[in-house]
Formats: sequence, structure tokens, C-alpha cells
Amino acid sequence: MKRILLAGLTLALAISCAEEADFRISGTTPDIDNDTKVYLQKIDENNRLVGVDTTVIKEGEFSFDPTEVKNPEMMVLGFEAAQGTVILIAENQNISVRAYKDSLYTSKVNGGKENDFFKLYYNDVVESNKKKNKLQEQAMNFQRNGDTAGITALRAEFEQINTDDTERRIELIEENTDKYVSIIVLSDLVGTRAIDANRAEALFDKLDQNLQEMEKGVKLKEMIAQAKEREAAASLAEVGNKAPEFTAPTPNGEQLSLQEALGSKYTIIDFWASWCKPCREENPNVVNVYNQYHDKGLNIISVSLDRESARDKWLAAIENDKMTWYHVSNLMEWQDPIARKYGITAIPATYLLDSEGVIIEKNLRGEALVSKMQELLGEG
Repeated sequence: MKRILLAGLTLALAISCAEEADFRISGTTPDIDNDTKVYLQKIDENNRLVGVDTTVIKEGEFSFDPTEVKNPEMMVLGFEAAQGTVILIAENQNISVRAYKDSLYTSKVNGGKENDFFKLYYNDVVESNKKKNKLQEQAMNFQRNGDTAGITALRAEFEQINTDDTERRIELIEENTDKYVSIIVLSDLVGTRAIDANRAEALFDKLDQNLQEMEKGVKLKEMIAQAKEREAAASLAEVGNKAPEFTAPTPNGEQLSLQEALGSKYTIIDFWASWCKPCREENPNVVNVYNQYHDKGLNIISVSLDRESARDKWLAAIENDKMTWYHVSNLMEWQDPIARKYGITAIPATYLLDSEGVIIEKNLRGEALVSKMQELLGEG
């Protein structure tokens, strides 16, 4: 009889635990209309939204009963005709959501340790962004009034906020090495280049093994490896080093090397693209510099990060912007092997070389480029 009772108790406990482990979402809203559709989507390892389920609001409430998740996942709730989403971490827990139509980002999510941790991180990001937005507003006022000293002070304050943010988030990761949300925090630090690849790798190695082996963990490891490759390339393309050699197709399909394009005195390597607005805005200045100093020994070779499908736009931009110097492109956008060799992460990016191909300056544009060429080659 005792054995039967014990068996029954064990079964009851097993059922109870199974019920507690079920992934459910229960939602309420004070201001979103009944019959409004609610969409549950997950964010996959490539940061794409994938549909999970759809329901509707009835009497101010909605709910989802998805299948259990093998590991925690980031998901979002979207509401028909409402701006924004509610972010949550899917765990095998009962998760409650209080959604507000006109400010979905302030919606309340409760349930599960991962959501508690994510709330900490999310609120930290929101508060930091408020401070930065306030500084940006002040900077615009200073700019209108020509207050360069004020802008410089604000820039230093902005950088300090970023530094403090980074250190706080590193601390969050180190204190929560068993939490899925730590992968999200570290991915953000790597994606925004707030930390270098070596520090990112050290933090990743501290995470629990099961987190490292999850899909998002594997993706993060790949991100860190790419960052290491990029940083190593960028270190080779520093001032004082010889510019990494390359060969690529010209607009007419011939192969042109950097060595062949070097000017007798100076050369500018210009990374750009037809779709890059800042690049196109800078082009008239580069054209003027080239026209003034080409006869004095300056050459330019532009490396386009356009894609294959935009070949015609690349050629049209060269003609329209009157860029009458050397051009090459593998038409592979950010995967261009030359850009990767130089560690390019943003354009426009420029390198000024001497006659031997040694980098003497980087990222000169506008008046800075004009002044440097005047210094080197005199008035045009």
C-alpha cells in the first residue's frame, strides 16, 4: 500500500514539475483594442524574425501556449497597427506580459530568471540612450551657436558614457556566466565594437559550455573570430606600414594592382561605394584634390564596395562624379577581399601612401585632405 502511495506521489510530483516547466505567455493590455492580432516571433541566430504563432486580444487579454523550448530563446510580441515590439526571453516558464499600445518598449514582462536578467540589461540600455540623446540635443545647440569648446566637452562626456556602459555590461556577463542573456550582451558588445576581439574571446570562454554550444553561442564565436581577423588586418594597414598589396578588376574587366597604380610621389587608396551618401558627398572634394595635384605626382585608386547587381550604378557614379582616376572592385560589398585585407568596417575610408607605398596618413577628408596635400605638394 505504501509503495502505491509513493508511486502516486512521485507521479503527481512529475506532473506538477512538467506543468511548471511548460512555456506559456499570458498577456493583458489596458489600451489595445479587442480583436487586435498579436504575433509571436522568435529571433534566430542570424537575427531574423521567424513566425511562431498568432492570436487575438479578447476582453483585454491574450495568450500563447507554444511548444517547450530546448534552450532559452529571444522572442518578440508584435501587435497589429502598433509601433514597436515587446522583447522577451522564451523559457519553459509561465511568462506574463502587460502591454501598452503607445509605448510598447515600456511593457512589463515577468517570469523566469532570464527575463529578470534581460530586464536589467534592457533598462540599462534605455537609461544610457536617454543620456546620449540629451547630449546630442545639447551638441546640436552648441553647433548652431558655433561653440566648438562645448562640443568637445560633450564628446568627451559621450565617450565616458560609452566606457562606463561597456564596463557595466562586462560585469553583468562575468556575474551571469550561466545565463543565455549573457550571449546577447556579449554579442552586442562585439557587434558595436565596444570591446576588442581578444577581450570578447576571454569573456566567451567564461560562459558555460552549454551556452557556447547553443546556436547563438556558435554564431557569437564566429563573430569573434571575424573580429579577430578584421583587427589583425587593420593592424597591418596602420600608419608606418607598407600598404597591403592587392589586385582587382577595373571597370573594363582588366586586372590592376596597387603597385601599378602608385603615383610618382603620393597615392590615395579610397574605399567607397555608389550607395554611400557620405562617400558621394566627399567625392567633389577628392576630385578637386586630384585635379590640382595629379600633375605633381598624386594618383588615386578607388576601391568600390558595390555589389554585382549594382555594377551599372558603380559605373554611373564614377562618370557622374567625374572620378577620372583608377578604379577597381570585386563587386562583393563588405565581403570584398581588399576591404577585408585592410580591416575596413566603415566608408568612406582613405589611406595616403608615399612613393614607396608606405601609409603616411589615414582617413583624411574635407579640409584636412586639402591641407595635407598643400603641405606635401604646395599650392595646387
